[in-house]
Amino acid sequence: MRRFENKSVFITGAGSGIGKETALAFAREGAKVYLNDLPTQQNVQKIKEELINEGVQVELKLGDISNPEQVKDMFKDIENLDILVNNAGVLQEVSMEEITDSDWDAMIKVHLYGTFYCSREAGKLMLHQESGKIINISSDLGQLGCERLAHYSAAKGGIIAFTKALAREWGPKGVLVNSVAPGGTMTPLVERLGPEYAIEEAAKYPLKRLAEPSEIANVILFLASDEALFMTGQIVGVNGGGVMIG
Repeated sequence: MRRFENKSVFITGAGSGIGKETALAFAREGAKVYLNDLPTQQNVQKIKEELINEGVQVELKLGDISNPEQVKDMFKDIENLDILVNNAGVLQEVSMEEITDSDWDAMIKVHLYGTFYCSREAGKLMLHQESGKIINISSDLGQLGCERLAHYSAAKGGIIAFTKALAREWGPKGVLVNSVAPGGTMTPLVERLGPEYAIEEAAKYPLKRLAEPSEIANVILFLASDEALFMTGQIVGVNGGGVMIG
């Protein structure tokens, strides 16, 4: 089944982890894919070449999502956009008393400002079309908080609040906005913190393991599909039972 034939999707942080798996999944289901990542992320070029070889329509949109002028430039020649996945992120484990101003700024700028900048530009297209889907990648830590990740938790919590506010504002105009809140996931960001960190994280969840990026991608595609047309403002936890609400 190709749920996204003749649809276009813009994915930030598409060079690795959840972003990469999401891009590949959309491509397999017929979407035209805009791949965003930093110019220094060489892997995103390999993903583009792989998709072109498979006959997929794909364009690179390299740039820093925390820079509003670069974001405007990335969107300026896109005429129609059906789906935006705000996925790009950074991760740094550090105690609260050791977080510097630059650490805090970098975390907030990538996660929260980046989500805002990309949503604003995508919204110009989607509001004109009176249709569109925005999926923001938050985190279970935005719901729970976590020691040594105060700045990350704050940034992800901000994305959750932003998602709800935007869903209320743009829902009447045809744009649906939801968030996927993953638990610990085996991405390169997590791998860089070392195997002990991954083991400790896995032990916190009832399922006693971390998610695979493809498992998060599956939920993103569901929210982007016509199967989720009565869902907006939702924070969908894919967290192995780490957060149970209701």
